[in-house]
Amino acid sequence: MLATLRQRDFALLWFGGLISMMGDWAMFAALPFYAFDQTGSAFASGAVLTALTLPGLLFGTVAGVFVDRWNRKRTMVAANLLQVLVMMPLLLVHPGESLWLVYVVAFVMASVWQFISPAENALLPGLVGAERLMVANSLNAFNDNLARITGPALGGVVVALGGLAGVALLNGATFLLAALLIALIRPPRIARKDEDPDAVRGGLLTVWREWLEGLRLVAGERRVAVLFAILGAAMLADSILSALLAPFVGGVLGAPASLFGLLLTLRGVGGLIGGVLLGYVAGSTRTENLLTLCLILVGAGTLVFAVVPLVPVSMACAVALGIPAVGWIASQQTLLQKSVADEYLGRVFGAFSATTALMLFIGSLSSGALGNLAGIVLLLVVSAIIYCAAGVLAMFLLRETRAGY
Repeated sequence: MLATLRQRDFALLWFGGLISMMGDWAMFAALPFYAFDQTGSAFASGAVLTALTLPGLLFGTVAGVFVDRWNRKRTMVAANLLQVLVMMPLLLVHPGESLWLVYVVAFVMASVWQFISPAENALLPGLVGAERLMVANSLNAFNDNLARITGPALGGVVVALGGLAGVALLNGATFLLAALLIALIRPPRIARKDEDPDAVRGGLLTVWREWLEGLRLVAGERRVAVLFAILGAAMLADSILSALLAPFVGGVLGAPASLFGLLLTLRGVGGLIGGVLLGYVAGSTRTENLLTLCLILVGAGTLVFAVVPLVPVSMACAVALGIPAVGWIASQQTLLQKSVADEYLGRVFGAFSATTALMLFIGSLSSGALGNLAGIVLLLVVSAIIYCAAGVLAMFLLRETRAGY
């Protein structure tokens, strides 16, 4: 695990990602809070989250086309630098005025992110090699959970001391530092379509054709289609769990809002533990088996969380859920990276982002509509069943498509 982190180029990518994600999570915490503080409206706060989610649905698959056409390192550098400029309008927002700028910035920030995420996932295999790919993804999962824990807390402190402008400057600084670190990466030389004059002259028609090629790959390659089916089911379950966590704390446990924040932190702690453990077992466990096991464990943990509504049990489950969740995400990303040719990785991970956003939208919307009718506990049980079903799907269908990978 440490040997992978000592690889110069991966370390630059890893630290750059950690720094920018800490700033992102600080911003993700600050924007909804600011909207609610200014309006007193839960709808206004929720609209910020909608603005952060919508770009994945609209631009995820299209962004992947350009990630495959452009140099991925330069794409990440340019996107991070662009994010610095995106933060600047928040300096113009004053209490009680120009709240619309908050929504615009949230939407544009999430739109630019649609280029960063697939570019990073597509760049990673060339930096570490196939033999260290699972370890690298587990380190990235550790990275993400560390940012989830520290970023919101940092955002809360900064917004209290410096207001929304302080958080904007902080996030802009993290993007700038991330761009500088990524610029130092020396990726292996791979001929890209941005170097092909004919591809550039093809214009919109070529982009359209390459977009369709990416969609056909996702739908037509059996192994990739199976992985996306597993992703869709697991993310639907996860969105139900996430949407109902606050109502479960307040309505079923009868606990204060502070417990909700604590459970999120504890799940992040579990993710840190899972990232470390995964780094040590990744080399000795078949990735397909790890994906199956982790999804079933997340389902079992969700079931216990739902049917044993006691605060100590909920806290223990929050940590326990975070551990296999890391294995689920890291193993699925690894399988996709190994199953797709380099020239299609950007489009596949762009579609990955779009599918994630779609399932989050469907799950949160359906949970809100059905929560009062079916009951919170019943829907959480359904979430647990869907997680386990995704694990069973991985167990049988990935085994059938294993040959040749």
